[in-house]
Amino acid sequence: MSAGESNLHCVIPPAQVIEVIAALKELGHTAYIAGGAVRDMVMGKPCPEDWDVATSASPEQVMAAFDQVIPTGAAHGTVTVVMSGMSIEVTTYRADGPYLDGRHPEYVRFVPAIHDDLARRDFTINAMAFDPIAGELIDPYGGRDDIQAGALRCVGEPSDRFSEDKLRMVRAARFAAKLGFRADPRLVEAARELAPQIRQVSVERVYDELAKMMKTRTPSLGLELLEEMGITPQILPELCAHVQRERRGRLYVMCDELPAEPVERFAMLLAPLGESRARQILARLRASNRIGAEVAAIVRGVQMLSSDPAGLSGLSSCSLRVAASRIGAANLAPAVRVACALAGCSADERRALDELVRTVVAQRPAVRIRDLAVDGHDVMSATGIGPGPGVRRVLSALLDEVLRDPAMNTRERLLKLARDRY
Repeated sequence: MSAGESNLHCVIPPAQVIEVIAALKELGHTAYIAGGAVRDMVMGKPCPEDWDVATSASPEQVMAAFDQVIPTGAAHGTVTVVMSGMSIEVTTYRADGPYLDGRHPEYVRFVPAIHDDLARRDFTINAMAFDPIAGELIDPYGGRDDIQAGALRCVGEPSDRFSEDKLRMVRAARFAAKLGFRADPRLVEAARELAPQIRQVSVERVYDELAKMMKTRTPSLGLELLEEMGITPQILPELCAHVQRERRGRLYVMCDELPAEPVERFAMLLAPLGESRARQILARLRASNRIGAEVAAIVRGVQMLSSDPAGLSGLSSCSLRVAASRIGAANLAPAVRVACALAGCSADERRALDELVRTVVAQRPAVRIRDLAVDGHDVMSATGIGPGPGVRRVLSALLDEVLRDPAMNTRERLLKLARDRY
């Protein structure tokens, strides 16, 4: 028994999954756990979140076999079985018709054997099936060996798999980042030839893969593979136009040093392009408004902090409060981390700044006009200024004073200051 097989048997699927497979087998069908769950089992990872079952039973037969069933995609062979509160996707073995749109097969046809179903999968590591009752692993394309070797290979001809769904080229990069695997040279070569066709894929799907990549431990591996495959100029032309290749490589490595969170890592990647261009790129990729705003705020913060006359190592509490007032307190720590990485700050400098940021944020300083101890009505009463932009100017001036000295944020002090100056 190989190490991979040993790991496989150490991971026990949820009882609900085994129950679904047992019920289908009792009715004379074959059924297996398939896809990513098997990959994770072979790798000895903790129980996956999603469990997919592939079966010889038709969608109608599956729906007749269980009490709680949702016909989520019955026309394409998939129904969702709800077993003891757990949702399990059960899909009939199928083969795909031609992919004329580079995304969806024109049709699917149901097939009797698991091997035919596995033949349509993207990568060998995802083309395995496991029967937890019989203890049988179906691995016709050497997925287990590729896992042990840390190799990412396509099922069959890479050009065929990528032509079927162009997004698989970006998915390859995501798996490389997620698993730390090396891409097969044939995979890279096929992607290079087909790279311009990635533009046929909706930007939403591309962004989704990039966002998932940014959640992995080492996004640099995926980002470098995108470069190697010639995909980067197609999906991030602005980055390639304004940042030289060597510097892009350094940015990719810096992403690994940041928390595994898309916003901060996108900010790192796009910071050299400036706030405006970063916002435009994320809008083009159809990222959510929230993501776009947060990335733009962090990039703006990086620009502010990096231009401070005292330098990053000389940043004061006041400088950080001013930055927080411009980008939001929640974005302050990410902006400092990105700025430090770009500036090549030492570990000691980073730790000192992290501690200073934590101290400033913990003090919950007033960084917005609404945080002041007075409002517009108070200002008008104290100064005699009528409604209009003048009130806003006074409140902004008061906020500036509070940013310099948080102790000023009392009703008495602010009203006195307003009366004395205005």
